[in-house]
Amino acid sequence: MVSRMGYKLKFVTIGYLEWRKGQDILVDAIEQLPSEISALTEFVIVGQNTTNLGQQLVERTNGIPNVKMMGKVSRDEIHKMLANTDVMICPSREDPMPTVCAEAMMHSVFCIVSDSIGTAKYIKDGYNGLIFKSENSLELMNKIIWCIKHRDDLKGLGEKAHQIYEDIFSTKAFEKNLLKYVEDMIGKAEN
Repeated sequence: MVSRMGYKLKFVTIGYLEWRKGQDILVDAIEQLPSEISALTEFVIVGQNTTNLGQQLVERTNGIPNVKMMGKVSRDEIHKMLANTDVMICPSREDPMPTVCAEAMMHSVFCIVSDSIGTAKYIKDGYNGLIFKSENSLELMNKIIWCIKHRDDLKGLGEKAHQIYEDIFSTKAFEKNLLKYVEDMIGKAEN
């Protein structure tokens, strides 16, 4: 992660703009931020914005100066964006295992996630990520404020998030888990 501590804190959310992904919950949280906190932030919302929700969010965020709606971007652009992001927000109402969280952790980006996504089970709140109750925009707003108050710690916290990637989502972790599964199956077949 590029050190951005002298700048506005950059929050990114990436995903198809639809109800289950919860980007409207994020916009609710942004709108509730106190103005002195909002002035310290930059939000980038990435995703196919031709959906009904996408168009509503484009219109709704049009007058919010610290929110940028990006539309759909390439995988390469996502990786470049994550390399320059302070915090990934995954506000999904439901999402078994969002790839974007693993990608953010791969880039040592600290994540705020709703408690209704699969990734939440790997996060220890306040240690290697933050978890908020799904649909609770006030709680999400408070997690955003927490990030502002702890901005000097985000790089180290991002490194702890990277450890989740290494332990759970990396190719090495996948191979280890697959090998254990195969060994267990062979052991059961031999008994």
